[in-house]
Amino acid sequence: MTGMAHAVRSKRNSTLVWSIFLSAWIGCTSESTPDSRGRNEVDAKKADETAAANETSFTRNYDPQGRLLPSDHYVAGVRMPRGAELFFEDDLRHVYRIRAPIDKVLAYLGPMMITGNVERRGKGAIYKRASVRGAEVSPTKLDVSILEVGSSMTRISITELPPPPAYIPSAEQTKAAARDTWRTLD
Repeated sequence: MTGMAHAVRSKRNSTLVWSIFLSAWIGCTSESTPDSRGRNEVDAKKADETAAANETSFTRNYDPQGRLLPSDHYVAGVRMPRGAELFFEDDLRHVYRIRAPIDKVLAYLGPMMITGNVERRGKGAIYKRASVRGAEVSPTKLDVSILEVGSSMTRISITELPPPPAYIPSAEQTKAAARDTWRTLD
């Protein structure tokens, strides 16, 4: 008799559990209520807006051949590559960092520099008293260093050099001033 009562009670409990499960499932997935239908439309609209915002905020830093692309930002006549972030700046010195291999940064900035004085430093380079290709007639002279900071981080430092003085004495004037200085030393 106890076995029979247990079987009946067990059947009632399982029926109760299934009915609770089905009502919960139907309540959660019901599309018929106006409130849930509005929520789904709002969620879909938010997802579309988020996807559109992600597409517009993502900028490609490399072209299909793997070369760095130029940005719209110029520093002393140098068009910076995309992805370069300002690290330090004062009146004449501008330091940027970019998450890119140094060889890609050198391939981007190197052809822009016009100078006869290039120092190699490890994998990097320093362009001394360089002019920027395509700059105005009397461009600012720059010291540009491109050095490796980490395995995929590169530092770009641009130092603007002061312009030459407006008046430059001739060689004869310089020699005469030197003779006068030597006479006063005796």
